[in-house]
This record gives sequence, C-alpha cells and structure tokens, in this order.
Amino acid sequence: MIATPAAIDVPLRVDAQGKIRVGGTRVLLELVIRAFQHGESPEGIVEQYSALKLADVYAVLAYYL
Repeated sequence: MIATPAAIDVPLRVDAQGKIRVGGTRVLLELVIRAFQHGESPEGIVEQYSALKLADVYAVLAYYL
C-alpha cells in the first residue's frame, strides 16, 4: 500500500501592497528563494533573517521545489 503524502500549510501571505511575505514576518518570499538559489541552507537563511522560523523556511522551500 502506498502512503498518502501529508499536506502542509505553506506559511505565505499577501500584504496590502500585493507582496508575498513568509509567515507573520515582513520577509519577502523572493528574498528567501533568492538566498536558496545562491546556495544558502535553510539554517543560513534563518540566520540572515532572524524573524523567520526554521520550519517556515523549510515549508516555503518545499513548496517552491
């Protein structure tokens, strides 16, 4: 029997200006994705943007990938 993958809530929101932000922070999704594309690890991204939660970064990157 094949297990059904669990659904995850992606912690993204659109602000009043139409920008996509991660979780309850002001950090833009594009900044997280750009850092990842430049080789930064999820832990490194959290170090750069201390308002982020590591679990949120992993969820956003899983969604992106």
